[in-house]
Amino acid sequence: MVDVSSDAGDDYKGLLGGSTQGYFDALVPASPHSPKSARRTLGDDNDLIAENLAISDHFEMEDGDECYDEDDGESDEPIGGMHAGSRGTATPAQVAVNIFISFVGAGLLGLPYAYSRSGWLLGSVALGLVSTGNVYAMLLLVKCRKKLEARGLTGINGYGDLGREVLGPRGEVLVNVCLVVSQTGFATAYLIFISANIQSITDGNATRAAIIFGCVPVLSLLVQYREMKKLSPFSLVADVANLMGLSCVIFQDFEYNTHSDNIKAVDISGLVYVTSVCIYSLEGVGLILPLESSCANREGFPRLLKRVIIGITLLMAFFGTCGYVAFGDGTLSPISLNLRGESAAFVQLALCLAIYLTYPIMMFPVSDVLENLFLGDDAKPPGKFCPSRTFRVCMVLCTATIAYSIPNFGKFLELVGASICTLLGFILPCIFHIKVYRKEQMRVWEFCLDLVLIVLGVVFGVIGTVDAVLKLLEGEEQISDDTSSESE
Repeated sequence: MVDVSSDAGDDYKGLLGGSTQGYFDALVPASPHSPKSARRTLGDDNDLIAENLAISDHFEMEDGDECYDEDDGESDEPIGGMHAGSRGTATPAQVAVNIFISFVGAGLLGLPYAYSRSGWLLGSVALGLVSTGNVYAMLLLVKCRKKLEARGLTGINGYGDLGREVLGPRGEVLVNVCLVVSQTGFATAYLIFISANIQSITDGNATRAAIIFGCVPVLSLLVQYREMKKLSPFSLVADVANLMGLSCVIFQDFEYNTHSDNIKAVDISGLVYVTSVCIYSLEGVGLILPLESSCANREGFPRLLKRVIIGITLLMAFFGTCGYVAFGDGTLSPISLNLRGESAAFVQLALCLAIYLTYPIMMFPVSDVLENLFLGDDAKPPGKFCPSRTFRVCMVLCTATIAYSIPNFGKFLELVGASICTLLGFILPCIFHIKVYRKEQMRVWEFCLDLVLIVLGVVFGVIGTVDAVLKLLEGEEQISDDTSSESE
């Protein structure tokens, strides 16, 4: 997330990562007392190098980022000399909308195929377990920040800040590098999605190389923007197009149930795959601390988060089951490739437009973070523009090259979900919880649960990542080929 202290300017309110990205300006009013930089009270923080602080700034959000002591649930007295009355201003409805936008996106389109691999019942159970563990881990971050605030630490606005306070400067770098990798992975998945759908629309007449690298020129221009407000119109169009596309997919699912395939309830061989896709689809842990800070009623955030995630989980289970039931063994990833008829091209184009316009928003913090790492101040605006612009074009070309090398959308979801999303969403939050509270301050069940999630996360991460890599190396047929054969 990005704080106003970043070079991007005061207009960047937040990035909704892992799925369709929304823009906070229209939903969460900025706090009238938002600070212009993170405030710190500990003298031993002086040894943090400027580069680490700059990296963290790009993954934080301005809205309501002041911290309060909530131990008794009643005190309005700010900690560490923060301005009185500087609470977030977002209502529960606004926060709920932001949570929904954060979690519902491109990953949803891969769930029906995942269900076809695992069976609808096992897929739904896996989704429920991932959702439960995800909520638990996300709330651990909120709990850890609350504990650190009670000790007098302030300025913990994002995931990277928490990593710095718990594990030191290296912890901050670890978290933010993981966030950069995950954001880049999501952007790469978008290009894979676009190429698969455009090939489907053109009946394979357009090559993958032409589609993917044809996206590069305009995207190279869009990623040059250094103020998020200039991207907000594209974000609005993307959100509208995505909502239309997903709605049409759900309605058309009921029109295509013409097959005679046996609908499996359980297929244990698909457990690793469906779990990885579920983790990818529910990734949003980097947003939790900024979202909680934005609440006018921060004490009610845990309950609100649980309710919204339950609703999202039910929607995902419904979407995955309907898609699988509609197309049976012929279900593709993404499911938009299964659509036929006059409206199919319109739906696919709407989803491609949404994904395409989301790409520069997804890459916005990544560009600034990597520039801070690899370019000196004298090679960045306002001093010089050419090195920075060239660097950003190279990043787009890099994602395009990776997308061209990995034609299978579903396999790429598995790779990202099993690797980086597992680390960010489950392993690190539990490690932070143990480090902050220590064993003697934790209930036995909490300590055991954290250890279980860490062990399961590591084991699953290794197995899932290896499985995804091996399948990618198998040289499976491209999705477009599968689509053509399915249509016949």
